[in-house]
Amino acid sequence: MRGERGQAIVEFALVLPLLLVLLLGVALVAEIGVARLALEHAAAEAARTGSLTNDDDLVRSTVAAAVGPLDASLVSVIIEPTQNQDPRSSAPRGSLLRVRLRYARSLPLGFVGLPRLTVEGTAARRVEWTP
Repeated sequence: MRGERGQAIVEFALVLPLLLVLLLGVALVAEIGVARLALEHAAAEAARTGSLTNDDDLVRSTVAAAVGPLDASLVSVIIEPTQNQDPRSSAPRGSLLRVRLRYARSLPLGFVGLPRLTVEGTAARRVEWTP
């Protein structure tokens, strides 16, 4: 009876690191999924704001408000074309506005040489605003 208890502890000690690595992987994949959903949602809201107002500052503030659980200061916003470029500077109605968001996330084991992970979200809308 005493030897069986020792065997169970040894087996548990051998399996525990594998279970911890598996749990860390599941948590990382879930965090990446949440980040991607937040970026897609924020990009859609920002593209909608840009299509209705034609104002890049409002697009950026919409991203900061809608990015959800992510740190808004780490999200880079790319608006194509910008407010000062054609066709948005002259007759923007009907032109395509693209909003791309990028969020660089360092991995938990980054110190061992794993790269940073970049999660992206994009959206596009036709501009409805007329000057």
